[in-house]
Amino acid sequence: MKKQIMALLALAVAQVGLAQEETSATLYGYVRGEFAFDSRQVVAAREGNYIDLASPVNKVNGKDLNANPNFNGWGVESRLGVKIAGPEFFGMQSSAVIESHFFGSSDASINTLALRHAYVKLSNDNVEWLVGQFWHPMFVTNVSPKTYNFNAGSPFQPFNRSPQIRFSTKGNARLTLAAITERDFASVGGKANLSALPAFHAQLQFGNDDKFVGGFGVNYKSLKTGLRGDYIGAFNFLAYAKAKLGESTAWQVYGNYGQNPSELLQLGAVGTDVNGKWKNNNVLALWTEFYGDFTPSFEWGIFGGYTKNFGFSKATTVSAAKFDGAVSSWRISPRLGWKSGNTKLTTELDYTSSSYGYYDVNGKSKNLPTDATAGNFRVSLSLIQSF
Repeated sequence: MKKQIMALLALAVAQVGLAQEETSATLYGYVRGEFAFDSRQVVAAREGNYIDLASPVNKVNGKDLNANPNFNGWGVESRLGVKIAGPEFFGMQSSAVIESHFFGSSDASINTLALRHAYVKLSNDNVEWLVGQFWHPMFVTNVSPKTYNFNAGSPFQPFNRSPQIRFSTKGNARLTLAAITERDFASVGGKANLSALPAFHAQLQFGNDDKFVGGFGVNYKSLKTGLRGDYIGAFNFLAYAKAKLGESTAWQVYGNYGQNPSELLQLGAVGTDVNGKWKNNNVLALWTEFYGDFTPSFEWGIFGGYTKNFGFSKATTVSAAKFDGAVSSWRISPRLGWKSGNTKLTTELDYTSSSYGYYDVNGKSKNLPTDATAGNFRVSLSLIQSF
């Protein structure tokens, strides 16, 4: 890990000896210390930092074992990156980003340096190409939750970083087309690489961030259930909007509906019907957020989300699922932040209610008859210094 950090630092100062004068590199990132209290056990990653759902009721002798509270602290979200401004490439301006954090690439590798973004951009006044690892286009970077929790509203907001080739136009109406592969964020129930096709994404966005932004799009992925398995395709549709409400307040809304969105860290599942044909479940996810500034140094926000697993179109035996047993969940999360220079102190309250159940004889998702729902209350505090 020390070698990786030294390599990033060396790259940041390498402009001193670069052969091409038009190339430069800039180091950026932040250090974050965070602590959180949860009123019960949670379905989460990275030692509870990345919270998704409240854990289900687990009664033994009348006592819910998952009702046990816990307290955790982390520094793993601290981030380190390098921005590179390069020379022209056949008339297009080139740039690149390498960004890492100490979140690890799995629960087993927490506290180690891991790759977040690594991409090259080529752009001119009309179009832009992005090649490398970046946010999945379902995660719309200029209409995304500003929660302090690293999960950015998951599982209501799609969360995925993937290798991709992305083409975008510029202007008041912007078209984005992308071909995407799966790596750190993989679908359950099959392998994307075995399908021999990338996922395909198309999105149209219009407006500007100063007033109003809206957009909609479609995503299609193809999986193969094994070397001798079957192919299964899945569609996902999205729509969103953001509007400025006065000088210091904004409102955002986002929704996506699709099949087995497990690679987006949502309630995806696959299985087979009575004829052995593979089926995807259907999932709806919605969120909205208001945020703004009371003063230049005092910010606020409130996030709300809802997701529902509708199950399958017919009786299905489930073979793989993300968040197995989860039927629905909702969250309300207000926050406050105090800023001074490049330092910010934040606090966030998060109540997440999650319901669990089963699939009936028609493949529909149903709540358990008793003890279907559990709720977790999280209080978090963090101190962040950026550079």
